[in-house]
Amino acid sequence: MPEVYRLLGGPGSPYSHKVRAVLRYRHLPHRWIVPLGAFRGTGALGEGTEIAGAGKRQVPVIQFPEGSYHSDSTPIIDELEKRHAGQRPVVPEDTGMAFLARLIEEAADEWLPLPMFDYRWNEEADRAFCPRRQMAGWLGAVPEAELGEAAAAFLSRQETLREILGGTAENRPLLQSTYDELLGYMEAHLATQLFLFGSRPSIADFGLYGQLSQYAVDPTTSELMKKKAVRLFQWVQLMDDASGIDGEWSAPDAPLSAGVRGLLKLTGEVALPMLQAAVDAHLAGKDFHPMVAEIRGHGFKTIARPYQAHTLLWLKQRYAELDVGVRARIEPALAESGCLPWLSFRDGEAEKTPRYGMA
Repeated sequence: MPEVYRLLGGPGSPYSHKVRAVLRYRHLPHRWIVPLGAFRGTGALGEGTEIAGAGKRQVPVIQFPEGSYHSDSTPIIDELEKRHAGQRPVVPEDTGMAFLARLIEEAADEWLPLPMFDYRWNEEADRAFCPRRQMAGWLGAVPEAELGEAAAAFLSRQETLREILGGTAENRPLLQSTYDELLGYMEAHLATQLFLFGSRPSIADFGLYGQLSQYAVDPTTSELMKKKAVRLFQWVQLMDDASGIDGEWSAPDAPLSAGVRGLLKLTGEVALPMLQAAVDAHLAGKDFHPMVAEIRGHGFKTIARPYQAHTLLWLKQRYAELDVGVRARIEPALAESGCLPWLSFRDGEAEKTPRYGMA
């Protein structure tokens, strides 16, 4: 019997869908498990569940064949790259392309949840649908009274969290404009090429897919995607199970597609300034304090989260480790997109970079 991974995930979790899609694409035997009853809308994974027993507080959680449990989607994907080297990898072989793919993946992971969260917990249609949809997924077959109670508790929790994360009337135009830009970039890209770095999906495609798996379901964002980017809507369905896709990486010196250039522009102008503000707060000992990130002339008010700081520090570390020739090759794209100024260590940052790995 082949070794089997167990992936514990939840409805409404973009990172769960991201890891599941990677397992499917890479032909890695696995079981997809939603631990029914583990979450009832109050904000914590339930006591006595497998996830809580493993010492984890959020999904996805993967159990490796030898029995150990791990969380954090990007390090999980990197660990799978090591364990199954050469078996349909999702990180491009060329280190320059790999770095660009990681930039887009991290931007997707850290920025795209914010517009999604604001749409999901602000728009009336979404407030009616999303809590019931997710609680039905978490609870399974339960009476209407129990489902309604859990959905109401979940909505109340998420409304508060939305405000903390920056889902406010002041920030809303910026949040919504970035989703609109993304739809435009990807719809144009998909007219000529299915994936970002060749004819096979990369870690960037899977990071983007994870977030868009939710945008394609939630009422308002789904309606916008169907109206403005039908190719992208169908691409999300494709990426859910790309196990039948074969292909090649683009040549390292091939011109970047318009889609990649557009996504790098969003990364450099929007995501990286927010991550740098998180790094600044982290170094100042102000994790989880309110912070303001200057993004496209707007003071984006949110909360400083240490994991976001770690994300940018890890990117800076990877950039510093690139071969000089590779850096010279990708620097024009990084400069054009606005990414380059955010990728060098500033005073005191290198010493504060934590060890990279799964939680």
